[in-house]
Amino acid sequence: MNRPVIGLTCNELDKENLPKQFINEAYINSVIRAGGCPIILPITNDFDTIQAQAKMLDGLIVTGGIDVNPMIYNENPESLQGDSSLDRDYYEMRLLKYVCQRQIPILGICRGIQMLNVYFKGSLYQDLSYCKRSVLKHAQQEKRENPSHKIHIEKDSFLYKSLGDEAMVNSFHHQAIKDLAPNFKVSAKSSDGIIEAIEHESFPIYAVQFHPEAMSHKYGEMQAIFNEFLKNCEVK
Repeated sequence: MNRPVIGLTCNELDKENLPKQFINEAYINSVIRAGGCPIILPITNDFDTIQAQAKMLDGLIVTGGIDVNPMIYNENPESLQGDSSLDRDYYEMRLLKYVCQRQIPILGICRGIQMLNVYFKGSLYQDLSYCKRSVLKHAQQEKRENPSHKIHIEKDSFLYKSLGDEAMVNSFHHQAIKDLAPNFKVSAKSSDGIIEAIEHESFPIYAVQFHPEAMSHKYGEMQAIFNEFLKNCEVK
């Protein structure tokens, strides 16, 4: 049986002058349960390597992690901007260029929704305190596998098949979409108006602000998000 190859982007860690790249196993296991073959994509600035990575994929998941550097969306850093990595930002921007040229499905998760929005010329709140209204606590102190707040989902969206019109989700972010990128539509919001999911109007590009991979072993509807995504990832 040919399984679709799903690329997973990496996080970075540099301690004791020993740089490492890593990914949480929950992403890997969610893709395997959905019938895919996950591969971890190391961050690199070598263009030929990035193109080769993109050519082998049937789908891409842009994973969570630290903040997107505001330089990427033409802003200066504000005081509550968190840790960032231009190396990862530039790598993912280049990878997205080649993957989008091939028009293969893309799923963004947490930082991934932010990176996709920025790549397609949207912007971010560098911290939710800069949003000019009262917002929920979006950096939960509950276990990652448990939900902390409700989202409201559009009926014509990619999430509706998996979650219906409402769902309880987890939440681990202090940034969020401010200006939505052109040619995208909002798929879900929380009750405070923060955007929780988006999708492209023409291409198979989807993204969520929460972490379904952390809940998918426990909640079938969260695993269903990966199952539905994999259905779009045809083996080339």
